[in-house]
Order: sequence, then structure tokens, then C-alpha cells
Amino acid sequence: MGRIGAGIIIFKTVAGFCTSILDQSWSHTLYPVLAVDATCLGAFVILGLQSDRNWPLWTSGCALAAVAVHLGSISKVGIDPKIYHGLRSLWAFPMQLFMVRGIVLDSRYRRSCEKMAAKLRNWP
Repeated sequence: MGRIGAGIIIFKTVAGFCTSILDQSWSHTLYPVLAVDATCLGAFVILGLQSDRNWPLWTSGCALAAVAVHLGSISKVGIDPKIYHGLRSLWAFPMQLFMVRGIVLDSRYRRSCEKMAAKLRNWP
């Protein structure tokens, strides 16, 4: 699950960078970036539903917040374009931190389960 999550975040980073270069206007919503963020939200939700770990749901929450920023910009609620572009990229950082922390906790759990299984196999 960790590799798939890392792949989704790498895709989001590269595709978001490439699509934001195409349109560098600060005056409106960037629909290609919204499409990338919505795709990543869908991928993380699917990953979270198939996983028995919690970190894909945490990253799904960050992806949902990123999509909500785009939707707020579309609805013209009076968001300053500079704030929109700042919030648009803000959610990438906690998303990556949640993923790394979740993968570290998963590997610790897996190692402790392997140690316990080895003790049980050697038990007389």
C-alpha cells in the first residue's frame, strides 16, 4: 500500500506542476489542477477502502481539503487569488507527512508481528 500511495503522491506532484505551468494566471481557478487533485482524491479513497490501515484515509482527508479549496474558488466566495494559490498547494505537505508516518507505523507493526510469530513457532 505504501508504494501505491507514494506513486499517487508522485503523480500528483508531477502532474500538478506540469498543469500549473500551462496556466500561470492568478485570477481564476486552475481546472487542470482541480482535475489532478480530484483524481488523486479518488485514488486515495479507493486505496483507503481497500486497505486495513488508517493513513490512506488521512491522506484522503487532505486531498478532499485540496479539492474543497478549488470548489471554493469556483463558487466565487470572495477568496483572494493569492490565498487560493497558497491554500491550493498547502495540503500537499500534511498529505506526505501522513503517508510517511503511516508507512513507518505499518513497518513497525509488521516487524512486531513477525517477531511474535517467530516466538510462537519456537515455543515448546
